[in-house]
Amino acid sequence: MIKMSSSSNPTPNTKRIMLLAVVVALIFALVSGLVGAYLFAKPGPQGLEGEQGIQGVIGPQGAQGLQGIQGDRGEQGIQGDRGEQGIQGEPGLNGTNSIIQIIQSQNVTPVSLETYSLTQWYNMSVFDSSMTLTVDIQSESRIWAEFLSTATFTNSEVWLRIVVDNQYNSTVCYIGCFEVPSSPTLHLPIQVRILTDTLPAGTHTVDVQFYRFNGSPTLLDRSLYVAELAAS
Repeated sequence: MIKMSSSSNPTPNTKRIMLLAVVVALIFALVSGLVGAYLFAKPGPQGLEGEQGIQGVIGPQGAQGLQGIQGDRGEQGIQGDRGEQGIQGEPGLNGTNSIIQIIQSQNVTPVSLETYSLTQWYNMSVFDSSMTLTVDIQSESRIWAEFLSTATFTNSEVWLRIVVDNQYNSTVCYIGCFEVPSSPTLHLPIQVRILTDTLPAGTHTVDVQFYRFNGSPTLLDRSLYVAELAAS
């Protein structure tokens, strides 16, 4: 009679073999997963670049910025050269003389000289009685007179002088413009003076005279001043 027996409990060697197989299977599974992840996760080739989109509308211009702070004032420039000295003026009245009296006359009415003949002296009193003055002086006194005016000229010229008693003449003032193509109308000032020698006592007459040399000048405002000066 043969007796057979079996046991459901494995031996120690069997347990170790089974544990080793499990570990190997786990390692293989882990390596396989890593390899698969690498293969599937590797990026593919880069695609073609797309076309550039349409440019957007330019936005409105921004507001102007605030004005900057004004800079410092620059340094003053170097002073220029000194100009030449002007011509010495006419000598004034002698300080030893004293004014005894002075009279004046004025007129602001414009007068054209076109009706008076050329190249002839006229007293200005022919159209303006205020341009002749009479003064009564002491013996040995002197007479100082001055005529001031403004005149307009267009291709014209006039001469002026002061006359005392039709005997003593001042220097002649020549003023105007002529023989100039397309000559403009000029406004020019006039000044004439005279200082006589000592005169006898009595009445003396001072006149302003004009001489129309060319064209038709017009005299505007006019002033005549006459003074009696005592002899030193």
